[in-house]
Amino acid sequence: MGGFGGNCRLGSVLLFSAWITLAALNRLLRPAPNGCQMTYMYPTYIPISTPKNVSSDRYGLFLYHEGWKQIDFEEHVRKLDGVPVLFIPGNGGSYKQVRSLAAESFRAYQNGPLEPSFYREASSTSELEDFSLPSRYGCMLDWFAVDLEGEHSAMDGRILEEHTEHVVYAIHRVTNPYLSLINTRSLM
Repeated sequence: MGGFGGNCRLGSVLLFSAWITLAALNRLLRPAPNGCQMTYMYPTYIPISTPKNVSSDRYGLFLYHEGWKQIDFEEHVRKLDGVPVLFIPGNGGSYKQVRSLAAESFRAYQNGPLEPSFYREASSTSELEDFSLPSRYGCMLDWFAVDLEGEHSAMDGRILEEHTEHVVYAIHRVTNPYLSLINTRSLM
């Protein structure tokens, strides 16, 4: 009978091990709840014209527009009234990297700030006790992006100087229409 008891013990150990293995596999293979929301982006990059006297015609300037509908580019550029933001890609970067920042800021502008509990949880101090959140943001961000052709400027001073010249031009090109808009508003 000693053989039967040993077989029973071996069988119960194998059965217990199989049960533990199946429980662990079930736990590992079960999908975890996802607390994130999927973000969808519908980018349109509107080219901003540059005059012929600009130092380099290789580089470009684009205005990001979020949305899938066809728009009239010239009319859209004329009607800008938000806060201008200029995105400058890093070494070897692309102007299209502005997409995620611009799309999320557009979404935030449409939906307003996050719930107040989010800000309380993110802050470890009591700084936010008297802090009140607006129901909506006051201004939309108008995202512009500089196209530096993905050049690797980190190790080449000549390319870095060309990029700097173009970025200075882009800053003036982006801010000029807003300055005239501010002057027009102040006269009213």
